[in-house]
Amino acid sequence: MASSSQRSVKNYFTKVPKSSVASSSQPNQEANANHSEVPLPSSQVFDLSTLNYDPGERTPILDYHPNHRDVIRRAYLINGPCQPRLLQHEYPQTNISGSMRRFNSEWFDDVYHDWLEYSVSKDAVYCLYCYLFKGYNTNKGGVKYFQLLGLRSIHFALEMQFSQFKHAYLVRLSASVDVVRLLITQGLAFRGHDESKSSLSRGNFHQILSWYAKKCDNIRDYVLEHAPQNDQMTSPMIQKDIVSACKIETIKAILEELNGDYFSLLVDESFDVSRKEQMAIVLRYIDRNGSVMERLLDIVHVQDTSALSLKRAIVNLLAQHSLSLSYVRGQCYDGASNMQGEINGLKMLIRQESRSAHSIHCFAHQLQLTLVAVSKKSIEVGKLVVLVSNILNVLGSSFKRMDEFRDSQKERIQEALDLGELTTGSGLNQELGLSRACDTRWGSHFKSFNNFILMFGSILNVLESLVLDARLLDERAKAMGYLEACRTYEVAFMLHLMSDVLAITNELNKC
Repeated sequence: MASSSQRSVKNYFTKVPKSSVASSSQPNQEANANHSEVPLPSSQVFDLSTLNYDPGERTPILDYHPNHRDVIRRAYLINGPCQPRLLQHEYPQTNISGSMRRFNSEWFDDVYHDWLEYSVSKDAVYCLYCYLFKGYNTNKGGVKYFQLLGLRSIHFALEMQFSQFKHAYLVRLSASVDVVRLLITQGLAFRGHDESKSSLSRGNFHQILSWYAKKCDNIRDYVLEHAPQNDQMTSPMIQKDIVSACKIETIKAILEELNGDYFSLLVDESFDVSRKEQMAIVLRYIDRNGSVMERLLDIVHVQDTSALSLKRAIVNLLAQHSLSLSYVRGQCYDGASNMQGEINGLKMLIRQESRSAHSIHCFAHQLQLTLVAVSKKSIEVGKLVVLVSNILNVLGSSFKRMDEFRDSQKERIQEALDLGELTTGSGLNQELGLSRACDTRWGSHFKSFNNFILMFGSILNVLESLVLDARLLDERAKAMGYLEACRTYEVAFMLHLMSDVLAITNELNKC
């Protein structure tokens, strides 16, 4: 191994013409433009054959005569770093922290490792530029580098040197911003359970960026595996920074649209998946075109939901964006006591600072509460809600029953089409789902009852099949009870009655 490296050492400097090396030390670089050669003083003549190829055995650059240093520097720069290509097993191993490690020749192939040198004699790595420009700071070393290579405009050379890195950085940043904006717009998750390089699904951010790189030639050579390990612009911290920047730009656009005018506050609680208590703050205002706008300003984490704490959080948020309570002309909250309290509620605390901040309890919400209160007074309505909920649970708890339900629904629609009872057209006769109701939104009860009526025949078919085929006696008994209840006049009457009643308020609920 040593003998082969020595042969490469012997031929290392033979490709550098001595005349070109000597002429490079001219004080006036413009002399090279005329291709004229000015003889060097004898003190500057240097025999390049004495230079050592192995970085571990070189004479320190500062030990040479000052008149010879630039000649030596230029010779090393033209020939490049010492990068002997040996077989992998020929690099010796070293015990580092209990692990046997060795040099890897693939490191020479990295475009960002053009400084890397390896010493065969010392089994160590070196930096070519650190050796050549020892004693210079970064700026002066860069100037000397371009002077030695004979570049006429140092500023132009510096710009050329860094323009490629700037361009690559901007391409990577723009690609990451594009992916983040797409995920934010679609409301998709960024992270994956396993984002390692061996993972088959690295999460939405990495997967979309990888697809983007494959489809777009302009970014393919600059992102992911083609980017430096410490500058890939894909880390979770970078993703969060870009999201924060998008948030800042969005709020800036909202404030420009508000244009320092009056606005109303809409505030409600909003839990996240980690069950953190949060407060969503929305601004309602008239834009420059006279249109009513509602924009989410921020979601603030609050540990205390008292009216005083909520007011403090609102004031702090408005102050961050140069807004104040004096411009509030309306308040809209739910019916919670900490919001609507006539003495210490949030609405009264804000009214104390802005007399024009009138509070309006959402009329649609009031109507929902009224419907809930009145409906719960009727036993028949309560029985209907429980019956529909139980039947939907029975049908939805088995994939087999759902398949039977869909098949029955298709057969009934086809039969109605054959008899001319239904017409065909775009968007007509779509498959309906089992819509579950929500206790706090009685508009959902209207959809649940209405779909139950439309799918009544298919529901009875599945219940009849369950009575005959159920393995457990308990399931058969429940299915029989539900089937008998659905065939009664009272259930059919209450279904249509509640559908008609809730249809009256359905348009308001949707608004």
